[in-house]
Amino acid sequence: MNRKNLCKEIINLNEFADFYRYFHEVKTHDGMKLLMTHKIPANQDPIAPIILVHGLGQNRYTWTQTRRSLENYLVSKGFETFNVELRGHGLSRANGSDYPTHFEKYIYYDIPALFNAIYEITNCKKMFYMGHSLGGAISYCVGPNFQEYLAGIISIAGPFRMGEGNNLLKWISKIGVSLDKLLQISNLHPPAFYIDLIGVLVKYGLFIFDSPNFKNFPIQVWYPKTIERDILIERIEKGFDRTGINVVKYLFQWSAKGKFYSSDGRIDFEESISDLKIPILFVNGNKDYAVLKEAVQEAYDKAGSKDKTLKVFGEELQDLNWGHIDLISGQYAPQFVWPYIFDWIKERVSPCA
Repeated sequence: MNRKNLCKEIINLNEFADFYRYFHEVKTHDGMKLLMTHKIPANQDPIAPIILVHGLGQNRYTWTQTRRSLENYLVSKGFETFNVELRGHGLSRANGSDYPTHFEKYIYYDIPALFNAIYEITNCKKMFYMGHSLGGAISYCVGPNFQEYLAGIISIAGPFRMGEGNNLLKWISKIGVSLDKLLQISNLHPPAFYIDLIGVLVKYGLFIFDSPNFKNFPIQVWYPKTIERDILIERIEKGFDRTGINVVKYLFQWSAKGKFYSSDGRIDFEESISDLKIPILFVNGNKDYAVLKEAVQEAYDKAGSKDKTLKVFGEELQDLNWGHIDLISGQYAPQFVWPYIFDWIKERVSPCA
């Protein structure tokens, strides 16, 4: 532990959480030095640890912002959280870790190293894994092999069949894969894909992207007018990050082929989920065009756990819809999504967790 503070931070608007905060450096077997933010309730012993794993080209701000923080909400409920940043992202990139050269770097190096570190820090307590988007998909790959570490998995908009149900995304993916083969773009590209720069364009185009007239655009990552403007801007400015270009290329191939295989095609990640026996919760939004229910349904069907739930949020209030990041950062997420997840986790905490 190289740093510790006693903090009081906002959960949502005027609600606060008191906690101790630590920053841990975790070294992977291939030499990357990852950083994770660790929060512990100040006034009670932790109920159980939760690892928070961000998605494609994102970082720790997926889970915590100035006025809205699922991370702090969980701490206020008695959990200790580990907000991790994978190689090439956020504080881990600032600490010198390279961009991922392949999707499997997360699976074979980053997550196992983080699991081991958290297991040691918490004195061998089983943890809950919560992943958003690609972070959820990663759980389908690592979960079956690390069940001794895990009390349960919460996958928030985590794709299993990338692009399923979204014809535009599949069409874009197939064109991208074809162009790469034809023009050998892979030999020309930079090592990073700059989602943060895309975020700059999105920020200055919010008069379009956050307009009700834009609500049915098939690659929108939030449903218009579901996130307050200041929270949305902070989420874009701080939370849109970078990743390796080969990871983006992998996602295009995944969507174009319609099958969840390793980069070299040798490992079928879809089959391994049948070995997953621990509790798993799949959470989706009814208007999440980035990851539709169809992209998750087969993961639910194939998961080997007897304790599995697929929850799709939508129409909890009249005309209330949920997009990709709304499930965490949306105006009504603290009222509907967060308590549902908390209740699910609490019911599965055991004395030995």
